[in-house]
Amino acid sequence: MTNKGLSPGLTTILLLLMAWLAMINAATFEKFLRQHVDYPRTEVPDAQRYCNLMMKRRHMATSKYCKHLNTFVHMEVPQIQAVCGPAGEPTTGDLRESNSSFPLTMCKLYRGSWAPDCNYIGTSAVNRIIIACEDGYPVHLETEVPGYMELEE
Repeated sequence: MTNKGLSPGLTTILLLLMAWLAMINAATFEKFLRQHVDYPRTEVPDAQRYCNLMMKRRHMATSKYCKHLNTFVHMEVPQIQAVCGPAGEPTTGDLRESNSSFPLTMCKLYRGSWAPDCNYIGTSAVNRIIIACEDGYPVHLETEVPGYMELEE
């Protein structure tokens, strides 16, 4: 009995599928970085100006759309990514909570603010983060966690 292995056609399909999945994961990780990581922290006098600037700069506040809520993590990427491994603990589903705290800025759309004039309330804190990971990379930051960071309106 001889082992013929995978046919060349099936091998090609599997390689293409793996490359496609790697591209999707890379794009999702890049989106996570764009939306949530600002290290070192951009120097702006106060949290409100910081949020108004960063939400526009990172394309989450445009002429047609204002993202309601977003959190920026002010830490190096390897330390954030480590939460997907030994620096984090599993919580629910695919979420992991960091073992240590990170400097954060949470931006919340000011009540009554609409595109194109997106105005944000900002607050800074140091807290643990909760992220979703895929293949060892963070792809989602959980921001609407009860008691996580409170913003006044």
